[in-house]
Amino acid sequence: MKYLKFVLFTFNILIWLAGCTVLMIGACLLLEPSKGHLLNLFVPDATPHETINLIACSLVGLGFTVLTVGFFGCRAALYGNQCILATYMSMLVALIITELITAAVGGLMTFRILSGLEERLINKLAEDYGHEPTSDIPFSHSLDFAQYKFNCCGIHGYGDYNGTAWWRDAQISGNRRQVPLTCCVLKDTEVKNTGSPMSVVSRVFSKHNEKPWLNPKPMDEIACQVEDEEGHDGYRHKEGCLSKVTSWLQCESFTLVFLGMAMAGIQTFGIITSAFLCRTIRDMQVD
Repeated sequence: MKYLKFVLFTFNILIWLAGCTVLMIGACLLLEPSKGHLLNLFVPDATPHETINLIACSLVGLGFTVLTVGFFGCRAALYGNQCILATYMSMLVALIITELITAAVGGLMTFRILSGLEERLINKLAEDYGHEPTSDIPFSHSLDFAQYKFNCCGIHGYGDYNGTAWWRDAQISGNRRQVPLTCCVLKDTEVKNTGSPMSVVSRVFSKHNEKPWLNPKPMDEIACQVEDEEGHDGYRHKEGCLSKVTSWLQCESFTLVFLGMAMAGIQTFGIITSAFLCRTIRDMQVD
């Protein structure tokens, strides 16, 4: 019986650590909302902060729930009371069902989003990209951030800007830009891992809130805007952003789904161990 209590306590420590991990991920998203700009490319009817805050708050709530269940499980392991163990197992079953449903819904949503992403982004770029009052400013900032973060340009390439509303406005205004400045190789190359824990900590404590994608400084703006391919070679990003943002979303979704499945696996073992402990306690009471 002592062995079962020790095993159950150990696995509840793992559950508690998993809850801390989820809680930290949610907190990092709240403190460093730059990923919201990327998510806004996939969620057309929400602003970046609304999108990232919803996901972050959901993760924080799930983390607190897992922490509570883990703490209750440690208590159940220490006291070995059948009533507490039964309540703990019920909580685990409900949590596992929630995690599996969330993982399934997340996978299906990712598939649905990616299925129509290419056409939607091309249409948005052609009609809504720009920084005028009539433009879709959140989308424009999100695409600028993607181009800055992934060193890419346009959806399939820099040629996507030819003939767009932004391009026509640029020709009329006289600046004759062929691509946005975020498509250029920048000289203010800030570290790209803007969502890493160390970057988040440094931004929070140093109040470092610069946004280079909103005020880009090209290495050579004139060379970047040259129409001839040889002229802008080395000064303009040529690869499109579609494959890179798609890979980013798939990686983020896989990470969350894998984390949910791993937590469900650990919690399933906790249910089995709790059931054996309940049976052992009952047999000892009968004897």
